[in-house]
Amino acid sequence: MTTYHYKKKYHFHLLFVAVLLFFSFHSGYIFAADKTTKLQKGGGVEKTHITADTLIVDGNSDRAEFIGNVKVVQGTTVITSDRLKIFYQKDIAKPEDNVKGKESIKEIIATGNVNILFDDKIAKTQHAVYTAKTRIFTLTGPGSKITSKNNSISGSKITFFRDDGHVKIESSRSNRVEAIIESDGKGI
Repeated sequence: MTTYHYKKKYHFHLLFVAVLLFFSFHSGYIFAADKTTKLQKGGGVEKTHITADTLIVDGNSDRAEFIGNVKVVQGTTVITSDRLKIFYQKDIAKPEDNVKGKESIKEIIATGNVNILFDDKIAKTQHAVYTAKTRIFTLTGPGSKITSKNNSISGSKITFFRDDGHVKIESSRSNRVEAIIESDGKGI
């Protein structure tokens, strides 16, 4: 084996170990701050599976970025996008837990061709932000839309409150709010 192949193989192993270490500290917390985290039949928390073309992790940073054909799956929730950034927050409620690097999700930002399937809804947008503390999804960009069965709402900015299902839709000068509601045939 030449020195070049040895160095290349060595760097690959270092990268592999770095990714494993990252996920040993972070993957269990991807949606851990979400109150709707579901328990599996055995009592454990459902795992989150993320695939992408590229993962960028800075060991000194509080974020990870997935780039290219990103797909996040946790239970029945699926997010696809061109890019996905996850921002972490150390658990300051119990400082002694931080010795082991315990962190939770502060915010998730998905950009580019974002599709979110959750509950019985499908959200489509160019930019989505999920804030774990407030459990609020904010969708922005032209053509932002949430569809449930044959009903849909669209606007320039859609704020979806996960705790109570409350939705606020805002328009812009070029993109007015639109709702399509299927009635039971009795009309207005």
